[in-house]
Amino acid sequence: MQLWSLIKLQVGDYRRGLLVVGLCLLLNLLLSLPAVAYHLPKWEVGLGAGILRVPAYRGASDKKNIGLPIPYIAYRGDRFTVDEDGMRGELMQKNWMHLDFSVAGSLPVSSGGSAREGMPDLDPIGEIGPSLKFFLGQQGHRHQGWEQQWWLRMPLRAALSVGDPLIGYQGWVFSPHLNWVWVKGVAQARWRWNLSAGPIFASRQYHDYFYTVSDRYASAGRPVYAATVGYSGSRATLGLSVNSKKWFVGAFVRYDDLRGAVFEDSPLVETRRYLAVGVGVSRVFMQSNGHAPH
Repeated sequence: MQLWSLIKLQVGDYRRGLLVVGLCLLLNLLLSLPAVAYHLPKWEVGLGAGILRVPAYRGASDKKNIGLPIPYIAYRGDRFTVDEDGMRGELMQKNWMHLDFSVAGSLPVSSGGSAREGMPDLDPIGEIGPSLKFFLGQQGHRHQGWEQQWWLRMPLRAALSVGDPLIGYQGWVFSPHLNWVWVKGVAQARWRWNLSAGPIFASRQYHDYFYTVSDRYASAGRPVYAATVGYSGSRATLGLSVNSKKWFVGAFVRYDDLRGAVFEDSPLVETRRYLAVGVGVSRVFMQSNGHAPH
């Protein structure tokens, strides 16, 4: 009941709350279905479309509805993987610890009609860096048709803006988080739930890119502000994907809490708690005959 009240309070839109409840009910239904062994191909290629409902940047009050084509490319190798969790490469592997690299990013920001009115637009950000993963436990096995795992993931990524200049270094982001993954094979499809939560920390340069207000762009309603290094809020993300070898469907709900962040007092921060949602559907046209390694 407390979670539902929090969602209604921060989103102000009951339809997003119903989406969260619907995902939870779907998980409960899926748990009751019989499991069957299911193996994914080593690679897949397809094309689809998706829609996102996200803020212009973390802390912005204005939301953007973004529809875009989605080229679907999946590769599940021994050392390199591209899938619903993104792109990553295995650098070192022990029984309980893995070291790989991971990527992330943020969309470009238009300054018109927002708290950034009159300030320069922001280029998209790409993030890349090493990620240390600690294996915490597992139940089930994919040969039995289901499994769930618990991980502690600690990615440290460099942030690179792409635009003007062509490539610009914008500091670093460190986002340790606990991660639960549950996979089940059901009637010729693989269902996968992914829940992660944890704090975010970033450099002064990274916070400066989004939240600093210099003398040149200060006004009566937007005072000068200098961002610092440190705590950047917390984040929890629930994701669902379904792969039938002919179709791939993915959706996510993400909750961000900026209370206590070092930039919380920036005049560019208009909201401190919010949800972001997205969904995508792709048709798989080609795939390998061989299975992905376990």
